[in-house]
Amino acid sequence: MKSLKSIFIANYKQFVRDRAALFFSFIFPIMFILIFGWAFSDPGIKTFEIGLVVNDGSYESGSIISESMHQVVIDDDNVFEVEVMERDLALDQLQDGNIDAMIVVPANMDSSLGTSAHGLEIYYDPSQTSRQQILVPILREVIDQIDRSIQSSPELIKLEEYSIQSKDLRYIDYLVPGILGMSLMFTGIFGGIPVIQQRQAGIIRRLGCTPLRRSMLVSGELAFRMIIVILTAFLIIFVGRLAFDVQMVGNWLSLCGIVILGTLVFSCIGYLIAAFVRTEEGAIPIINAITFPMMFLSGTFFEVSNMPSFIEPVVKILPLTYVSDALRQIMVDGSPLHSMTIDVAVMAAWTVVCLSITIRFFRWD
Repeated sequence: MKSLKSIFIANYKQFVRDRAALFFSFIFPIMFILIFGWAFSDPGIKTFEIGLVVNDGSYESGSIISESMHQVVIDDDNVFEVEVMERDLALDQLQDGNIDAMIVVPANMDSSLGTSAHGLEIYYDPSQTSRQQILVPILREVIDQIDRSIQSSPELIKLEEYSIQSKDLRYIDYLVPGILGMSLMFTGIFGGIPVIQQRQAGIIRRLGCTPLRRSMLVSGELAFRMIIVILTAFLIIFVGRLAFDVQMVGNWLSLCGIVILGTLVFSCIGYLIAAFVRTEEGAIPIINAITFPMMFLSGTFFEVSNMPSFIEPVVKILPLTYVSDALRQIMVDGSPLHSMTIDVAVMAAWTVVCLSITIRFFRWD
């Protein structure tokens, strides 16, 4: 019993002296509950950006449709932001993810409105589930109200739906690139744990007595981590193809480039943690604090567009957001959150900053 008491006291003292362990053992779980409780308790309805294409002879009809959409308000917020565009521009904006839908008003609708039927074309990306579940039903209701205001029967205005995707994406098509990005994150960030273990065992100190440079130590670890991640990536892609017929529609070389860059990002974050955290017990809660919010807020399991607007600034600074977006664009031709140039630039910036800080502040003991 005396030995048990001594061990208990020793463990207690070690724990209370580790401020990181104290913070992430008690404060972080409360923060985690509050953040995700606020984020997902009442997601509400986002504002949808609509490109309105008005053909010749339909300007009055276009004004009626635009005004009716502006009047749709939920919780004091306008559901639609409508901008009149040329057809080619609107289509480009839709494909780039800058607008949520494109509505085309047919030509010469003004002259025959109220006497003959017309079809309003709506183009949207069905891989974005919020378009199907929220936007399209509200638009149908708006068009029905316009139709009823013109004449009770027969139906004079119909909403004709068109997809901009060459094929409809299933949820598994959306999920596999997200899981790949999540795998890159966990493999890369947890790569800092062995470095901390080696420091605790005195191996790093002994290496410090040799001519080995800190940059060489980090580079060697990154090279090993890269091989592991590439093998894991192709395993995930193979299983997705074999089990669920998830097609790889993009360029394999581009995919390898994004996988390598994503690995660099998260490995550098892991080594950055190892540069400042002294113990494995202190590192694991910090890693969990970094990885779990990224896993849920970066579009791994569901669309970023479905999240409340106040959480958007957090989403935009998380590297996994850009890694998953780039992987999804290449693998399944998913609708982009950002252009590929922005995705690569943000990932490169994360890599350079984290690696520079790691090399500058890494300690051998």
